[in-house]
Amino acid sequence: MGPGLALAALGPEAGVPVALIFCFDNTLHFVMAPLMMALGGDRQPPLAMVRQVLTRIFTHPFIIATIVGVGAAVLGLHPTGALDRFLSLLANAAAPCALFAMGVTLALRPLKRVPPELFAIVPIKLVLHPLVVWLALGLAGSFDAVWVQSAMLLASLPTATNVFVIAQQYGVWIERASATVMVTTAVLVATVTLLLYMITTGVMPAHPFPH
Repeated sequence: MGPGLALAALGPEAGVPVALIFCFDNTLHFVMAPLMMALGGDRQPPLAMVRQVLTRIFTHPFIIATIVGVGAAVLGLHPTGALDRFLSLLANAAAPCALFAMGVTLALRPLKRVPPELFAIVPIKLVLHPLVVWLALGLAGSFDAVWVQSAMLLASLPTATNVFVIAQQYGVWIERASATVMVTTAVLVATVTLLLYMITTGVMPAHPFPH
């Protein structure tokens, strides 16, 4: 959803910042999740905990894929032919498969009530998050408008299906995670439309603190 929206709204110049944001965001996501689960789980010796965290980080498919992808880019390796088509098929199938898994879980675990946490999570994710990113970038320095707008747009997107995948992996917060993804995805129709309007019309300038 993010790359498509960014490229359509901001043009091809948004390709580089969007790719970098996705890479760093997902890497941090899959690093912090096992760390926080280890810290919040059963008490164990520090070395055992460090070993468990490192194992879960460096055996995670996303981290392995990122390392392989960066290594291939550094070495200048470009797959061709059948391998390139196979990797493209896998890449295009990743998001639909995650959404399908979330849909099956929602069907098997119907929401009987709205988790109270959503009343805080939804406005924080869809409204406060992009606002904080906008202000933080403004305080950090003067950046190209496309980079700032790309960061704001990606920050305004709904909770990623990665959250549901991780919740299912650890067997915690599965129903709440799927509900959060579903509700934030439904609400973004209004919030992201408003943000795009404010960005493209200049109501929300790229630099919150003009010099």
